[in-house]
Amino acid sequence: MKAIRAHEWCGPRDLVVDEIDQPQPGDGQILVRVNAAGLNFPDLLIITGKYQFKPALPFSPGFEIAGTVEKLGPGVSKFREGQPVIAQVPAGGFAEYAIAEEAYAHTLPDSMSDEEAAAFPLVYQTSYFGLVYRGALEKGETVLVHSAAGGVGLAAVQIARALGAGKIIGTVGSDDKLAVVRDNGADVALNYQTEDFVEVVKRETSGRGADVIYDPVGGEIGERSTKCIAFEGRLVIIGFTSGKFSNFVSNHILVKNYSVVGVHWGSYRHNKPAQIEQGWNELIELYQTGMLKPVIGGRYHMENVADAMEFLASRKAVGKVVLHW
Repeated sequence: MKAIRAHEWCGPRDLVVDEIDQPQPGDGQILVRVNAAGLNFPDLLIITGKYQFKPALPFSPGFEIAGTVEKLGPGVSKFREGQPVIAQVPAGGFAEYAIAEEAYAHTLPDSMSDEEAAAFPLVYQTSYFGLVYRGALEKGETVLVHSAAGGVGLAAVQIARALGAGKIIGTVGSDDKLAVVRDNGADVALNYQTEDFVEVVKRETSGRGADVIYDPVGGEIGERSTKCIAFEGRLVIIGFTSGKFSNFVSNHILVKNYSVVGVHWGSYRHNKPAQIEQGWNELIELYQTGMLKPVIGGRYHMENVADAMEFLASRKAVGKVVLHW
């Protein structure tokens, strides 16, 4: 089978299309024939050796896949061969076949395409956990979403709207992304390069500030967000696509009575796996009622993964980038 692999810590152009043996599922595992795979910012990190964990070399990146069950491992009872599935994997998704744990795979809803499925798990679960479990979003509250046209950003805007947020404000880095943010549920969209989002939030909330701030960017964006956060607001840290960490002033947190909380969705697999299943079921229900709809901003053949990664890194992508065979 074909597999996109890193033989050393490298950049996108150093990935290799290898011909390797098809893996075999072990206990509690399924072998999935991959039709589509989602590309995420962590894929760019893992091939350079900068992600939270380092797989043994050589390896295939890819955290989320959609396809059909090719083979069942011993003890698997949840699926049958030939069944369409969505699965999340620790790595290995950028290949013609991938191994997935039965516990981290789900039946593909009838109305969901393979591309939508590949674009769904990571960004929607991260955004759901960020807004609901960590951000404690309540109906009617104001939400500020940074990088609102990206994968997790658009997912956060859609989820916030579906859960009854009051006013949703989204920031983007270019004017051509404003419309898609509004179309997906934001009341206000602004280009932070030409407008001061702090002043916009204060104006839109009559000076009160945002109750929940969703930040996948980090750096100065995260730091400036504390200037427009509401009393008892929650600043939710999703990641650092800017490549910089945010430094927060502890006495400001104390005086203004707000919280700074982090979201690393993968940690829930080991600490609260039941919560992952609960969140998944709630997200699928929202999808099936039409309240959530993955936005595909780029489609690439798997062998053109370097082009796809460079497109994602350029920050020109809207929504998710998906790879297919």
